[in-house]
Amino acid sequence: MVPLAVQQAQAYPETATHKFVSLTDFEDIPAGAVRQVEQFSFSQDHASCSRRLVVNNTRTGSGAMEVVLPAKVQLIYQIPDIHDFSGYTLLSMSVYCPQVRDDLRVTIQTDASGWTSPPTLLQSGWNTVLLDIRRLAKLSDFDIHGVRQLRLEFVDAAEPVTFNLDDIMLIDNMRTLPAPAGLQLRKEALDYRLKLPGHDRPLVLTQAEDGLWRWGDDQPLLCLARAGEELSDSPLERLAAMGARRVGSVEVLESNALRVRLANTWYFPSRAGQWISLAVRRIRWEHTIYADGRVITFLEFNNSGGEEIKAMRISLREPMAVAGKEMVQELVLPKLSEDIGRWNYLSVGGVDGRLTLQRNYLSPPRLKMTLAAPALAAGDLDRDGFDESQGCYYLKAKAGHCRFTLTPAVEGVQDPVFRVQGSWKEPPSVTCDGVAIKDVLRLDDGSVLFTIKGRLTRSASVEVEGPVATYEE
Repeated sequence: MVPLAVQQAQAYPETATHKFVSLTDFEDIPAGAVRQVEQFSFSQDHASCSRRLVVNNTRTGSGAMEVVLPAKVQLIYQIPDIHDFSGYTLLSMSVYCPQVRDDLRVTIQTDASGWTSPPTLLQSGWNTVLLDIRRLAKLSDFDIHGVRQLRLEFVDAAEPVTFNLDDIMLIDNMRTLPAPAGLQLRKEALDYRLKLPGHDRPLVLTQAEDGLWRWGDDQPLLCLARAGEELSDSPLERLAAMGARRVGSVEVLESNALRVRLANTWYFPSRAGQWISLAVRRIRWEHTIYADGRVITFLEFNNSGGEEIKAMRISLREPMAVAGKEMVQELVLPKLSEDIGRWNYLSVGGVDGRLTLQRNYLSPPRLKMTLAAPALAAGDLDRDGFDESQGCYYLKAKAGHCRFTLTPAVEGVQDPVFRVQGSWKEPPSVTCDGVAIKDVLRLDDGSVLFTIKGRLTRSASVEVEGPVATYEE
């Protein structure tokens, strides 16, 4: 049987440092687990309140706790052993919820004061709820050395909520994530800290008090206006037109030797508490970051089903290469004709070859495809094989073969990146003018990713070849 600590390390990515301690895990069936269940109580007596040990739906190990929590009632966990949280960065707990909800709030309580989290988004199934306890140590009235209780509540519930709880842990997750050489990506509690060539300071993605993640002073500012309103003259963030309720999430889409991809989603639900699905109004930012300092942002605005938005302004921190336009620092859209809008833009900082990288993005050198076709991509609106949403060419192989010629413009093409879709049994071989390209990565979706390093000033023939698992047309 796999030890519980090993199961926890496998189940929770934030335990990759191996610096974590379990507060409650509902193991030692039955006696020890029953005692752990008894450490939980309710803020008021209610006929619907219940808590019990279960063995049929656990995140790790053999036990978990099932709770029925009525509206306006808190589940209270009296912490038995460790009260000094100062040596850790995260409080982690695993919560199973049968439906999507956006109203879980966790209060961390000391003898004298408490801190309550922003609303947490729970998807259907098991969720890892993470709270940044570094910020508590900075609060003047919060004793991080004497934490006594945790309180959980679904603040917008109209009916009792049934959920499961497992693995309440303290974690020190400070670590460096895989990234291309010359680029550093750090995970520090809930924050992502990114050091890039050509930037005089790190970029930090952090959660604000409203529950949304932003890039601090580097965050693009969205100003929205409803019907009958005018856009503000000052470049400030104004999101009121999307409604008062908001909740955010961040995902690491890729973290490898060629690039990093982060997705930052802002949700604006029209109803509180339980959602029908994740298809709610949202603003999504996808960032693709390369070793040479390129940061490509795909911004999707989705107001389907919401109050009409008549105008929008996107203010960038500096002029950037906006796909379909030129170098732009501000996009003003006085009349939004659709509920969904998508924009792509490139930032490169102060790196060498900056102008070439910008021109390559705005006017991608054309490909002559011999054994290839453009793959379906969110950013490749003109179907020329270049995906502006990720700043790379995206092609589809035929029966395990992909062959094309890249012809650069006069200024050349700098470090072009290629993603090729195929059903290879193993990473295929890639050559450029007969010379092997060694750094070929196979992504989770089965496509391969590679870069032709340096500046190309003449045509180059590229071939991708390998045995396939299934026959492709």
